[in-house]
Amino acid sequence: MKRSGSIKTTIIANPIAGNGRGLRYAEALERALRQRGIETVFHVTAKAGDGQRLAAAVEGGCVAVVGGDGTVNEVVNGMGERRLSLAIVPAGSVNVVARELHFPRRPEPLAAWIEAGRTRPMDLLECGGRRVILGGGAGFDAAVAARVREQRAGKLGFWRWIAPTIQTARDYAYPKIRVTVDDREVCAAAPYVVVGNCPYSAGRFRAAPRAKTDDGLLDVVAVKELNLSKLISLAAGSLLASFPERKDLVYVQGRRVHLEPAGDISAPLQLDGDPAGTIPADFRVLPHASDVLIAP
Repeated sequence: MKRSGSIKTTIIANPIAGNGRGLRYAEALERALRQRGIETVFHVTAKAGDGQRLAAAVEGGCVAVVGGDGTVNEVVNGMGERRLSLAIVPAGSVNVVARELHFPRRPEPLAAWIEAGRTRPMDLLECGGRRVILGGGAGFDAAVAARVREQRAGKLGFWRWIAPTIQTARDYAYPKIRVTVDDREVCAAAPYVVVGNCPYSAGRFRAAPRAKTDDGLLDVVAVKELNLSKLISLAAGSLLASFPERKDLVYVQGRRVHLEPAGDISAPLQLDGDPAGTIPADFRVLPHASDVLIAP
């Protein structure tokens, strides 16, 4: 663990995250930082891509993201290879990144973290020239992510994934995916593949339960067969934090992953929970590529 060299803080907030909670939390964080005598710059996003553009202009110090996982992903991509300290105020609908990195739920405690300036390194993934924090998936979960994107309104958080998951299970074509890890084929035809940097996706689903954000490895889960009953079984084991050893799963770790169609239909792809086209796709781990704040 190390202490960051500067605590000048740039706040990048999604004002509509959490039905307006993002703006309130950002303003509260700014007040708390100024009360501690910390120099603060305040930005709000107005459209997709603003988080990346604003982060690219930050010259040093700490970048505090107020928003959900999508805003965090944009900011991390804007930070690029610069060693800026990352802080997060969870204000989105799911907030998997903030949950995984154990950030406080309220902005006022985070001000103390920023003042202390203690950081640790975090791995990132790279896919198609884009940096990824949580990981990616191909096949079934990517199809669900696309449906969730279409149904933004309504229930928040974990619950907004339930209906799209059931709908997708009923009408998805389940195209097969060939999975290669570090130049070795590990599964010839999987309908669902996860490439994880952290255990969780969609809030409470432990899709890659052994994954760690600082071990320099990608965790790859390939489901050999999938239908509605098996999906329920997998989800139940995940929610209960007891992801079992199963013969219908392949679970391996590596540094490079290649996904390609195993048939005539190309499976959809998601990165950090957002739709990202279709496979083929190549992932590689970027060990200790970012610095994140930790508790004082």
